[in-house]
Amino acid sequence: MPQDPVSIRPMQADEPQRIRAIARRAFPWQMALFFSLSDHVFVAERDGRAMGSVVLETFALPGGRKAGLVSWILVDPDAQGQGMGQALADAALAFLEKEGCTEILACVEGHNTRSGRLWAHRGMGILSPGEQVRRYGLGIVPLWLRTMHFLDVGQFLWARPAPQRRDRPWLQWWGVCLVNALLVWLALWRQHGFHTLPASLLAAAAMSVLVFLGARTLAMLVAGRALGLPLRYRAWESGFPLGVVIAGLLGGYYANPGGLYPEAEEWRYRETLPRLGPVALAGAASTLVLLGLLRLLGLVAPEVGWRSLSFWIGATLSILDILIPFFPLACYNGRRIWDWSSVAWCLMAAATLALVAL
Repeated sequence: MPQDPVSIRPMQADEPQRIRAIARRAFPWQMALFFSLSDHVFVAERDGRAMGSVVLETFALPGGRKAGLVSWILVDPDAQGQGMGQALADAALAFLEKEGCTEILACVEGHNTRSGRLWAHRGMGILSPGEQVRRYGLGIVPLWLRTMHFLDVGQFLWARPAPQRRDRPWLQWWGVCLVNALLVWLALWRQHGFHTLPASLLAAAAMSVLVFLGARTLAMLVAGRALGLPLRYRAWESGFPLGVVIAGLLGGYYANPGGLYPEAEEWRYRETLPRLGPVALAGAASTLVLLGLLRLLGLVAPEVGWRSLSFWIGATLSILDILIPFFPLACYNGRRIWDWSSVAWCLMAAATLALVAL
């Protein structure tokens, strides 16, 4: 028997608790903690039952422009695959266009390929950090605040109209290396009471960042080529504000290496995982190999400051890249390894803990 069509309507006054219950079912519990409603909420309904929702916001952009933000789009797991997400997306775009929004935005995690395809099919595209600066200038600061594009590392900013120029992955990579080096410097200054530090120490920190991020990226590219999976690099700019806070206030280093993703415009995470998992394993293993070499050097050579500094940088990267395979670090290699092979993840986690604890 054919199902009744999906109807999209504004949320009613007695429905917020129902929508929040759907969010708790649709999202990991860590992500559901951040779920919130707005003045513009629409509900997907079938057979008189609310089965999904989209939460929208509007705000001003520089130059008199108006932006529309798809804050949340969610579908009850029991209703997945019934076209509700597409109906909600179409209704959201129609409403925001009617409101006079010249730009429509959405934040999507890189591994959420279902949502990525949803927006790509509606004329949206990922804005690289450089494109965000070109398009919004200093307005990027309030834009990130309104879109919460400063907490979830690995989250990409999608926009319509889509960017007209192709971004440059290697320029992003060098930019990420530079920002990571600056974060390490800030953490060191904080640890030493913001006193002047030797230039040799700062140079060693920058070189360590370059070696660890370079080895990780190169290992993943080589593994991808061997498996017939062309990859491209994307920066995780959304994690840098938190990195500044951790370095400046706590003297810690929040390693943010960026990620490698299939070059294809459209891809499916689960279908690509048999190749993406080994690629992630190669990237994470490269960090462990370097950490192991640093441990061996410590056994046969006198202790020097640069080695301890390099180990701290690499250990921090390895912990984030392997040990926490869930939100808010679901974009790191640990999540891909876990989804591909829990046994491989356990072995990598054990190796990381052993190297760090020695």
